[in-house]
Amino acid sequence: MKRRAAASVFAVLLLCSSPALAWDPSREDGGDARPEVEREPDPAPFIAPPPGIYYVTDTYVADVVTSTGALTTYSTTTVHESTGSYARVLDTVGTGASSAFDGSAFNGRRTLGDGRSVAGTYYENYVLDAGGFVPVSIVFFQDDAEVARLLSGTPISGVNTPAPSIPATASATPRPFGTTCCATQRPVVPIPSPTLAPIRPRISLVPLGAPLATLEVLRGRAVSLYPRAFVGDREVPVRAWTVIAGDAGEALVTAGSGVVPFRTSWRHLAPPGAAFDVVFRIEVDTPETGHRTVAAAIGVVVRSPALER
Repeated sequence: MKRRAAASVFAVLLLCSSPALAWDPSREDGGDARPEVEREPDPAPFIAPPPGIYYVTDTYVADVVTSTGALTTYSTTTVHESTGSYARVLDTVGTGASSAFDGSAFNGRRTLGDGRSVAGTYYENYVLDAGGFVPVSIVFFQDDAEVARLLSGTPISGVNTPAPSIPATASATPRPFGTTCCATQRPVVPIPSPTLAPIRPRISLVPLGAPLATLEVLRGRAVSLYPRAFVGDREVPVRAWTVIAGDAGEALVTAGSGVVPFRTSWRHLAPPGAAFDVVFRIEVDTPETGHRTVAAAIGVVVRSPALER
């Protein structure tokens, strides 16, 4: 009897049950269809400079020739600003070496006292327009120095002495006032350049030591030299220094920042009665001096015998 009752209940449940309807996401029943969101178009891509082209932050001002005693330095002054232009290095040439770009720079390329062309670097300038990077000019940044010596064994005089150095001045000669080429042309009035404080370069054995014009060292003995710069009686920070001429000996490095000394030694002797000349280019960049470079030289006399390391 119990079995019949259970079977009856099970049959009633089967008759009352119905299959569940599954939701079809692909059916179009006008339900909660989400409208598509309109996306804004991607921005135009930024035009990146080609390899080797960089944004200019130091603009050419003038070629400069300075003299300190027997040392003549050929450098280039710049101003820390940007005109929105770009540049790249074309060629770096040494003293007396020729370049395929000689004669193409708007500022030319000078020569030393013996007729050799000065060392430096050619740059090409670009502007950016709708069509890309367009070349507009070539400029030569000169970077050289020469020492005038009456006798090969005579130490350099007038370098690193208390006497102030000659201030750097642009070598380009402005046209005189009132000079005209035709009746309708207005007179050309030269624009005066800002007055910058003269910089006195110095070389010493210690950071706060006395300046040296000559130095005697034993053969093979390591020595440290500190390039420094002064405006009046006040020392100004040296941004960087580089050995640009002379015999640097067995130097560890030939360039560095203002706080790093020049370390070297000499294991060979100069000719009898002569000395090794080491010429440094010293770079400063202060509100008082501007971004400029000056040169300093020191004569090194190497004595024998050599010291074993």
